Amino acid sequence: MYPPVKRLLDLLGAAVLLVLSLPAWGVIAAVLRLSQGAPVFFRQRRAGKDGVPFTLCKFRTMIDAPPPRLPDRPVAKAPHDDRATPFGRILRRTALDELPQLLNVLKGEMSLVGPRPLPLADLEQPGWLTTVDDAERARRLAWLARRQRVLPGLTGLWQLSAPSEEDFDNWIQCDTAYVTRQGLWFDLYIACATPFAVLRGRRRRKMTG
Repeated sequence: MYPPVKRLLDLLGAAVLLVLSLPAWGVIAAVLRLSQGAPVFFRQRRAGKDGVPFTLCKFRTMIDAPPPRLPDRPVAKAPHDDRATPFGRILRRTALDELPQLLNVLKGEMSLVGPRPLPLADLEQPGWLTTVDDAERARRLAWLARRQRVLPGLTGLWQLSAPSEEDFDNWIQCDTAYVTRQGLWFDLYIACATPFAVLRGRRRRKMTG
């Protein structure tokens, strides 16, 4: 019975957040247009529920350049990406670059809470499966199949742990735990805890940076 309720909460929550954040959309779009020119938005094909592809939308935070790649995980990006612009780093630290994904939620391609959607281009890179032994390959394939049982989310359990993209094992554990435990109260807990996780991450970066 939870999926219909989850969809209703997604619609209500995304609509309210969209209306409340519209002034921020205007400011961000204006700054990006003046500082970087067009386009304001970054679009990328991602894997949704059951592996069905969709186009994810974010505010553009990086210059156009090939990404540095780490071949041992499906989102094969270096933890410190020099492509980010100064204003883009602010958007990423505050998670404001994710606001356009509210439209993906309203369209039913994403949920407010769930595993983060994986880029199709990264899933097509075989290194994260071919560079490990058979047991680890089976574990990673099981993780991929399990996380695709649910809609990808704007935020998720992994985001609450102040994650590093270097810690792929923690990522697998968080996604597995979410799919196993998903429910109304668990989703509400993750949604309510996310702003505090963002603030905690900002303070931690200031202390270490």
